Amino acid sequence: MKKLFISGLIIFIIFFASGAMTWFTIDKNKYDNRHYTKTINSKIEHLSISTVTTNVNIISGKKLAVYFTGDNKINVTKNNKRLSIKEKRAVDRGYGLNFNPFHSNNRKLTIVVPEKDLKSLNIQSLLGEIDLNQVNLKHVSLETDRIIQLKRSELNQVNIESSKANFYITDCLIREGRMKLDKGITHVKNSTLSDTVFLVNRGDISMTDMKSNNDIKASTQRGNINYHFGEKPKNTLLKLHPGHGNKEIKNRYFDKGKVGNSDNILEFYTVDGDIKIE
Repeated sequence: MKKLFISGLIIFIIFFASGAMTWFTIDKNKYDNRHYTKTINSKIEHLSISTVTTNVNIISGKKLAVYFTGDNKINVTKNNKRLSIKEKRAVDRGYGLNFNPFHSNNRKLTIVVPEKDLKSLNIQSLLGEIDLNQVNLKHVSLETDRIIQLKRSELNQVNIESSKANFYITDCLIREGRMKLDKGITHVKNSTLSDTVFLVNRGDISMTDMKSNNDIKASTQRGNINYHFGEKPKNTLLKLHPGHGNKEIKNRYFDKGKVGNSDNILEFYTVDGDIKIE
């Protein structure tokens, strides 16, 4: 009886594995990548992008262009000087969620934007990464629960909001910014920020190799704030308010929390965390 049970179990496992392998292999064809390319010759001033899991890359160029690769579909609609790009699940996907181990998510949306025409950029993504690289834009609004990267860009006004994400800002000039994050890491490097606010509930805020003139307010409920000057600070006043943590100033140019006049203010707050200036 025991041998019969074991033999039956082995046969069941073999047939189940073979059936699953066949189903996954056949169903994999439903996830073949689609390719979409379109150049927009007319003037666009407002660009709105909405994705679910597709990663979004924004780069600079002479003409507005859309490049998409993935197993979903995107709808591109134009209304006057507004362009809307929206990701939609392909109807031949077979099922809503991906249980197929042979399928990997390689969805990517790249937008080339002409800097002189575009006035506003709005990107909302549920689980896609957002990357802005070498762009010069006036108004930017970003929202995702993954990774947001701003690199080598000049932005007049930026609003970023997320419940769970990591922010990376590198080699950027931001004239006005509002960054709100419930949980995640915030890292800024080699950048100049004025009239910029970081509001974090849970997570560290790290700023390294920063330029001499920065005007920043930052607050984290549960986390540390570390700020490192990459060059000699100029006309900067420190306002450091660690709640249950410690504050430490290890930059020799500061005398009683000040260098020169108070044109630039670094105002940092923590509840359960330390504040360190280097």
